[in-house]
Amino acid sequence: MKNKTILFLSPFNHLSMMAEGWAARLNEPSWKVVSAACMNADYDALPVEAMKEVNIDIESKTPYSLKPQLMKEADIVVAIYDFQRDSLPVFLDESRRKVVCWNVPNPVHCDQLTDRWAAYQEVCDELAVKMQELKKQLI
Repeated sequence: MKNKTILFLSPFNHLSMMAEGWAARLNEPSWKVVSAACMNADYDALPVEAMKEVNIDIESKTPYSLKPQLMKEADIVVAIYDFQRDSLPVFLDESRRKVVCWNVPNPVHCDQLTDRWAAYQEVCDELAVKMQELKKQLI
């Protein structure tokens, strides 16, 4: 199989960094995985802790903002967002063809810290399942 660059994209980089962690865990030698934020690239300890529970370390990952070059280099863009509460940038026609959208509840919308923590744990599990499905589609 030809090498593929997969860009995981989410509003605040939390969900995309978690997905990148799961993709790295699959250890597919033909995959280059990158994550970015389409709105605000910032650090949040909760997704880091949720991933630690499944022995995936994303603490050293640096949150990146979406750059046009990332979109251009990506073979597949996995847009991870809450369809009801988040918005993603408008993709150019040539980019739109390579975008896959995952509807995942975004924990940043939880008001209470305990609710947000529980939401990140659930999202961690959901992303693991979605990553297995993506692997089946690409291999």
